[in-house]
Amino acid sequence: MAGAGARPYMSVAFVGPQGCGKTTALARICQQLGAFPSEEHDQLAALARALGRPAAQHGWMLDRLPVERASGESVVSSLQSFSSQAFQFTALDTPGHQRLTGNMLCALALADAAVLLVSAAEGEWEQALDSGRARELALDCFTMGVKNIVVWVTKMDDWSVQFAAPRFEEIKKEMNAFLKEVGYKQKDVPFVPITGLSGDNLTSKSSEMEWYTGPLAVESLDAVGPINRPAEKPLRLPVLKVHNVPEVGTVVVGRVETGSIRPGIKVIFSPSGLVAEVKSVQSPDGRTLTEGKGGEIVGVCLGGVEASEIKRGMVISGTNDPAADAETLLVQVVVLDHPGEIRAGYCPTIAVHTTQVPCEFEELISKIDRKTGKECEANPVSAKSGDVIMVKMRPRGLVCLEAFSAYPSLGRFAIRDNGRTIGVGIIKEVTKRPVPKPRSKEGDNQYFEG
Repeated sequence: MAGAGARPYMSVAFVGPQGCGKTTALARICQQLGAFPSEEHDQLAALARALGRPAAQHGWMLDRLPVERASGESVVSSLQSFSSQAFQFTALDTPGHQRLTGNMLCALALADAAVLLVSAAEGEWEQALDSGRARELALDCFTMGVKNIVVWVTKMDDWSVQFAAPRFEEIKKEMNAFLKEVGYKQKDVPFVPITGLSGDNLTSKSSEMEWYTGPLAVESLDAVGPINRPAEKPLRLPVLKVHNVPEVGTVVVGRVETGSIRPGIKVIFSPSGLVAEVKSVQSPDGRTLTEGKGGEIVGVCLGGVEASEIKRGMVISGTNDPAADAETLLVQVVVLDHPGEIRAGYCPTIAVHTTQVPCEFEELISKIDRKTGKECEANPVSAKSGDVIMVKMRPRGLVCLEAFSAYPSLGRFAIRDNGRTIGVGIIKEVTKRPVPKPRSKEGDNQYFEG
């Protein structure tokens, strides 16, 4: 990124069960690394103390909505930049409550790596374990394509823990099993015992945990190493957020999955066919960029389009090689945890890149042997937990999707039903709708109404 010196860029999603101290830990490491404007941080810290909420003095720099500050939980994903000696990071602080999983999955779709935080406090770890929430979060990270994961064990200073090494080792053993179970093959996943409020082991060694000899939290992020970006391909940028900024205009936020985006070019949105001109490109910390490259999260100021016309989940592409909406999909699905049988006509929601859309299982084509990868049954009537199946699926809403082999981040998805992840899918082929005729904001919108 321009202005970041020689340091490479990495986006990191911070995920964890509600109440694990995720936002506090992220805010504390940002504060220790000098990422917050000192005057604003001092004002918020003073306000938190005056309101009897001293523990929120750092977290309120990330939780800015009144409902978030009142409830003490993140509701929307927020972006925050910080730098180590090795990397320029963009952190995505995600909601922890299960009812807000959709928001969390959208943020995960933008991440190069994930920090999974779990609480060591008595009762809190057991709740995350017994409810299946800890395993589900690990699965969600893997499903959304996050190949690099780090685990921070929070609240080591809780009265029930008192920095005890056995408690840390107990959690590490359980979480390691979950990570391997859902598909992570990292030889040694970093585990770091930390405290969010006092900042132990975030950027400097804790005197309270001399038994711990592993990396600091910031070092565990640096150890992820440089991210291999995809080879140069046409522009694809799924939209995460849309803003109408006074005196600036329409600004969309998302990650450049492939290609690049720069001021002066014209782009087209899918769904809709809406065309806009890129006025400027900015980094999450407000720096103006000459170009947004693959893997970078950027804010894009657009001309010729209203913010009300753009929706989260639309995909920006170049007008010379536009993305198209999906008509039908040929998909390989792994059924992970469905309470019954899946048959033709089943219509769950899929979470793919920054959107969720109902998608019907139109035809079960075959079952696949998990050991050999070959077809073992043609035209099965049903599928159950543990089965791998080839399915023809039909989105019941307009959505831009791609084959996994061409655009991995737009070709993998989680299958959600009744608030749970019940399966994962990889798109093998896409039958696409015709690309809509490009239009300006004055024209008729072929695909969207309102």
